[in-house]
Amino acid sequence: MAQPYGRCEDCGERLYAHIEGGYQCLNCGRRYAAADLETRTA
Repeated sequence: MAQPYGRCEDCGERLYAHIEGGYQCLNCGRRYAAADLETRTA
């Protein structure tokens, strides 16, 4: 599994790269598109 990237907006846990693209919180299961995270960090 890829290294953590960012934090989940719902529960605050770390996000991990998902095999199908984007990122996922392993705690609550929420998925994020890579483009969504790029705009949050800018």
